[in-house]
Amino acid sequence: MPQDSLTTDIAEQLLSLPRTIGAHPESGLPITASIGRYGPYLAHDGKYARLKSTAEVFETGMNAAVVKLAEAAASAGARSGGAREPLAVLGAHPGSGGEIKVMAGRYGPYVTDGSTNATLPKGMEPGDVGLDEAIRLIDERAAKGPPAKKKGGRKPPVKKKAAAK
Repeated sequence: MPQDSLTTDIAEQLLSLPRTIGAHPESGLPITASIGRYGPYLAHDGKYARLKSTAEVFETGMNAAVVKLAEAAASAGARSGGAREPLAVLGAHPGSGGEIKVMAGRYGPYVTDGSTNATLPKGMEPGDVGLDEAIRLIDERAAKGPPAKKKGGRKPPVKKKAAAK
């Protein structure tokens, strides 16, 4: 905020932060509005929602705050990749006994029995995978063993020789 536009009223409002908007209608816990390191935000029960401007910290009412927190929670759940729904459930794996599912992953569709994940070959659609094909893919992947770790990692810094005096 530019110093030219700063008045004593605005300064008093800023010093009164965080502002309690009220109790959330569902949980009863307080909803607060404040300005943090990354800008203005709403907070409720450890969940946060961004506000577009500093003025919104002082103008946001209960209904708008509840809506913004719900939208932020919905978009955070989609980003986190937490509990994804399977595209298809094919049946039980005869060896492991785990339920074979076709899933949509970050790098494309795959089949899993709960312990082993096998990527579908290029060109194979998730809807075209049958139980026999999924069992074959999972068994082939399990036979390969765990993926090899990259050797070396970060190289140590090169030591420079001391300058001659």
